[in-house]
Amino acid sequence: MDLGFLRPLYESDTPVASVHLDTSRSTRDADKEIELRWRHLREELASLGTDEATLNALEEAVGEGDSRAFGTHGQSLFASDGQLLATHTLTEPPRQDRATWLPIPDVLPVAIDRGRHLPYVLVALDRVNAHVTAYPATPSRRPAADRDLTGKDLHGIDVMSRGGPGNLGGYNGRFPGKQVAQDLWRENTAKVAEHVRDAVAEVDAEVIFVGGDPEAIAYLRDNLAERRLDTPILLVAGGRGGPDAEERLHEAAAEALREFVEQGQEHVAAEYYRKLAHDQAVAGTEPTLPMLSEARVRTLLVGADRDREPQLWGSPSEPILVGVHSNDMDDPNTAFRAPASALMLRSAVMSDSGFTELRENGEPSTDIGAILRYGSRG
Repeated sequence: MDLGFLRPLYESDTPVASVHLDTSRSTRDADKEIELRWRHLREELASLGTDEATLNALEEAVGEGDSRAFGTHGQSLFASDGQLLATHTLTEPPRQDRATWLPIPDVLPVAIDRGRHLPYVLVALDRVNAHVTAYPATPSRRPAADRDLTGKDLHGIDVMSRGGPGNLGGYNGRFPGKQVAQDLWRENTAKVAEHVRDAVAEVDAEVIFVGGDPEAIAYLRDNLAERRLDTPILLVAGGRGGPDAEERLHEAAAEALREFVEQGQEHVAAEYYRKLAHDQAVAGTEPTLPMLSEARVRTLLVGADRDREPQLWGSPSEPILVGVHSNDMDDPNTAFRAPASALMLRSAVMSDSGFTELRENGEPSTDIGAILRYGSRG
């Protein structure tokens, strides 16, 4: 995963307040529950020295935007010097409400959540109609693109009269109407393919989910291949045919997306373990630190479990530096301590490293490692 979207958070040269909050709205008292959670975090931030203007900027943003949607989700907010730096709606509530006041932002929950929610396109189609929907990488109440398409049907076309001498009727013969119908379905799906290609480009989709008529799906695949669209296409249950079919389609797409994300993480993890055996990766916090500090990390792997997360040292002037001791910094007198994940992710962002969540048997882990740009030194 590209961490570039986090780079603006590091432009502030003053301390940053980071808030990760459960903003789920699945009960009647949701607003009150969110208010109580925020009040507790505000008090915690105030005790850490956060200024009133920054606290007020956060308070105005708590529970706003897409986090007001019904259902379970969370919100991450960042503010500094009285200004809101960014807000991110999380597809899942954070493991626990958390607030920090540090020289750098605490971004791990955002990175973890972004890695679990990929942009995708969902297509429901039959041989005449289609519904194309595009969803961005960030959760939102509305899709980025939503288009209903209606193609041509056989109404008013006398397909039987189009046969010539020697054509045989029936399914075992050269039924002329069958070819006319297939040409029409291909024409319809060619138009759908154009809209799918546009939708993929709009959200930079990493996968396309399709449900509906099998023959129409086959034609759509052919049309997308002709347009050199190499985005993976996965079939899901449901499609067109009423609310029940559409509901099944969305449920199947959500499950397929989870599986697709997990497969991607497993692929990176497999590469990581394979490269460990050839000194092209490192495992553990301390072996990873010098690789980060030398900008030699291609992909940083961090588990989401922070229960026993250590504190490390960072530099205010050299953002890629991170170490176990203050003497590891360029200026020990100005060095500061922060959670390991916050410092390691800052280093990864500023050295253009990628990121992947590291899991253990499908569950959050405490592990940390890195795939290197170059082999480790002996």
